[in-house]
Amino acid sequence: MTNTVLYPGDTIGVIGDSANAAMLVTTARKMGLRVGAYGADETSEALQLADFKAVGTTKDQDKLQHFAESCAAIVYDSDRVSTNVIKFLAQYTRIPQGSDMLEMMQDRLLERAFFEQLNVNIAPYATIINLDDVYQSINSIGYPCVLKPIQKEWSRGRELVIKTQTDIAKAAGLLDWGTYILESQIAYDREYSIMVARDQAGNQQAFPITEVQSDGDRTSKTWMPAQVDQAVASEIHRIAGEVAKNVNYVGVFEVSFYLTNSGAIYVKKIVPAPSDAGYVFEVSATVNEFSQHLRAIAGLPLAEPQVLTPAVTVAFTAAQLSAVRTQWQLKPNWHFTFYHLRHQEDDDVMGHIAVQGSAVKLILDQLDDTGIWSAANDAPTQA
Repeated sequence: MTNTVLYPGDTIGVIGDSANAAMLVTTARKMGLRVGAYGADETSEALQLADFKAVGTTKDQDKLQHFAESCAAIVYDSDRVSTNVIKFLAQYTRIPQGSDMLEMMQDRLLERAFFEQLNVNIAPYATIINLDDVYQSINSIGYPCVLKPIQKEWSRGRELVIKTQTDIAKAAGLLDWGTYILESQIAYDREYSIMVARDQAGNQQAFPITEVQSDGDRTSKTWMPAQVDQAVASEIHRIAGEVAKNVNYVGVFEVSFYLTNSGAIYVKKIVPAPSDAGYVFEVSATVNEFSQHLRAIAGLPLAEPQVLTPAVTVAFTAAQLSAVRTQWQLKPNWHFTFYHLRHQEDDDVMGHIAVQGSAVKLILDQLDDTGIWSAANDAPTQA
């Protein structure tokens, strides 16, 4: 790919409606770029912060075309953006992230085929068309396992954890929606993530490995430096490097991993966009993921992230807001980020808190002492 440079004053577009969209807008404006944002909700934070906004749905082709033609390049904010929209926009402007990696990571079968091509460990799985497939596959997959639609966008409310044979019958109604996969639930001790930037020439720059604690599919806590064995760290870097070499993609992406108590490493997922697991770098490193992402997109040389301080980020929901407000005047090392998302439900993430300190364990203890996140799983013990 020819190196195409965006200079201050050039126009970049942002599409998407996650918290990342607003962060991309503000970061691009800091870099001197003129920023447009596209979305269906004109009151969204990203559209409010942009230099110009285009209000439209993913089906408004005339509006999408006009938006694309107004931008020297467009970035998308998350792995939930429609690949059809990205392919359509790419007819009229540059989309450095491309659609290949996005399309692959939105389809669980394509994703697993990619992992198998790289010869990395993934959880055992089987393709499921009907209920008989579940009964036939369960012996090789084992209990517990989880039934998931192959299209990730349909996952909410359509997944089923199968712990015993009697649970299988509950799958009958779900399978009417289409093809599923049945995947073994890996018993893991720790979860790690690595953010990698890939520039237009294919050069790579990895961020330090972070340790992650998840609540279902959602990242709840992230911290660095991670407590990670050198051999495990080397394998994480090797796999992330292989991913970067085998994708047509420019920008920052995440690769996350499970580590079992026997030391086996399994790839969990890839996110072809900035990720909440990378928010911790805002307060802990010399460059954050949004700046690095836009450096790659704009054709700037990639910065080398250097660790400045131990830090933890933790998400908070609408239901936790009152308890978080109690800490507002009490914690000098807490840095608050609010996403200003509309239509919040109690379990929706409203923002995150970044906490700096002299050691990760001390920070995790301080967070635990507040009791705000006591319902979450306990974090692994830090040395």
